[in-house]
Amino acid sequence: MLKRAFDFILSLSGIILSAPLWILFSLAIILEDGWPIFYRQERVGKRGRIFKVIKFRSMVKDAEKDVGPVQVKENDPRVTKAGRILRATALDELPQLLNILKGDMSFVGPRALRPEESEVRGNPEVLSKKRYE
Repeated sequence: MLKRAFDFILSLSGIILSAPLWILFSLAIILEDGWPIFYRQERVGKRGRIFKVIKFRSMVKDAEKDVGPVQVKENDPRVTKAGRILRATALDELPQLLNILKGDMSFVGPRALRPEESEVRGNPEVLSKKRYE
């Protein structure tokens, strides 16, 4: 209960304080590559529950459409100019404050994996249980 209160207060404060950055990043993304601003990706959360993590879009639209989920390499042509800056500073992950506010994620605990990463490491539900205990 205390952890959830901590997550809620800190994420809400972070969203409010970083609002000017959200506007700046949104404009940069729209001007360079249009809509959408955000990228949503499935992740495995606590008890194997699937949720959508939110990030600022740092790659061209439909970047994974033809090749699937491929690790980004240095100078990857799919990454936009604004995306390079966002990724280098990890600010592309700022919208995850919304996931924390909603209770999908927490500031404290293991990073939520993509479903395919969980499958490689074992049964997603069992893996999730072990990771979140």
